[in-house]
Amino acid sequence: MAIGIETHRPLITGVSHIASTGHYLATAAAYRILEQGGNATDAGVAAGLVLNVVLPQYTSFGGVAPILIYDKASNQTKSISGLGRWPKSASVEYFLKNHNLELPAGVLRTVTPSAADAWLTTLKNFGTMKFEEVVRPAWELAENGFPIPSSLHNALVKEGDKLVHDEGEGVFWSTSMDVFFRNGIALQTGQVLVQKDLANTFNRLIEVEKAYQSLGREEAIQSARDYFYKGEIAEEMVAFIQSQGGLLSIDDLAEFSVEIETPPSITYKDCEVYSCGPWCQGPVTLQTLKILETYDLVSMGHNSASYLHTVVEALKLAFADRHNFYGDPDFVNVPMEGLLSGDYAKTRADMIDHNRARGGNAVARGPLEISIWRII
Repeated sequence: MAIGIETHRPLITGVSHIASTGHYLATAAAYRILEQGGNATDAGVAAGLVLNVVLPQYTSFGGVAPILIYDKASNQTKSISGLGRWPKSASVEYFLKNHNLELPAGVLRTVTPSAADAWLTTLKNFGTMKFEEVVRPAWELAENGFPIPSSLHNALVKEGDKLVHDEGEGVFWSTSMDVFFRNGIALQTGQVLVQKDLANTFNRLIEVEKAYQSLGREEAIQSARDYFYKGEIAEEMVAFIQSQGGLLSIDDLAEFSVEIETPPSITYKDCEVYSCGPWCQGPVTLQTLKILETYDLVSMGHNSASYLHTVVEALKLAFADRHNFYGDPDFVNVPMEGLLSGDYAKTRADMIDHNRARGGNAVARGPLEISIWRII
């Protein structure tokens, strides 16, 4: 560091557009799409697809992708329910009989892959570009590789066993070993991670989109989506999972689809805040903010002991409600309106002891106890 020059994170400004993501390569992809004339959704999908490539320890194209979209033209906010469901044969009775109600590591934890559907549905309904165009940055990184950062190397070392074999069966997955390891050793920081199979999957979807482009942009994207869930890719996924003792079936994939929904929201002071629905943990943020709204956080001082204690205790209470009340609204009744009400937030705020941290899990009382059990 040069004498007299302080290092810092600079304020980024712009005159046309801006993008921010959890990885610089995803940010670059989003900006690239915006420079090419794409809209915010095109850029967001491109960034998300890149994250599926460069952050395999957190996310994947076969994983999940809860999405929030704000459409300025209609002034509407929508969510995409990018979260998979359990195979139909994954019953409580099955796990009681075969695994003593335990959930073994490996393919038995597999739900329907939802990220592919979420990205393609979002692009189809809110974007302007072809899948081939927005997936290009992700394809390039999967095909040609990128130097891995220390965070990915550390994740491979720490969680390597979970990535490369089924702990319950002790069967090593050679395909994962070939991608993330060299001679049995995790890729080192700076080594190039190449994911040819993922690039090939992107290519196959591009070819399907091209084959149906005469039907128009939206139908071509839908055809690529259907190829993943009803075509050869679906058959290959199911064959592999079932060969490893998993439960996912062709019907599970063929019958799955994400939904475009009106998301839950709150008003926090003068701000309108949205999250995805209770099929994920998104509303925890909304509940926490409603609890904190009852306090004067400014007077506590940013990051003071009192401030941090109050925020942490509010989070504990919101997470307790998540554990006890959240779920898929198609299968369980979630009292979302009550959980987000000001009255209920006040009862939760009153439970915070400002002289003592709550140990263990917080009590989940629920809005039923204050007579505001409203199902939405």
